Amino acid sequence: MTMAQKQATADEIRQKVKELVAEITERSPEEISDTALFAEDLGIDSLMTIEMLVMVDKKYKIHIPEEEFGKIRNVNEAVGIVQHYLPTAAR
Repeated sequence: MTMAQKQATADEIRQKVKELVAEITERSPEEISDTALFAEDLGIDSLMTIEMLVMVDKKYKIHIPEEEFGKIRNVNEAVGIVQHYLPTAAR
């Protein structure tokens, strides 16, 4: 198993999601809390959500269905979804 295939930790995923949100919303990652609502608090629209989905899929080499990703409301939920779709060592 290469280093790239090593299971990403929740903290690593959280940091990456915050970086993506920061990039999309033109904020700094430190400004984004784990529970800030994407649409209401951060102004993320459906187009930005798709952009994030594509970035997350590429980064982790996974495929999250669009309708599943569309239900994500904050960083904590995004981390959970990414972890759900990551392959585990047992599979």
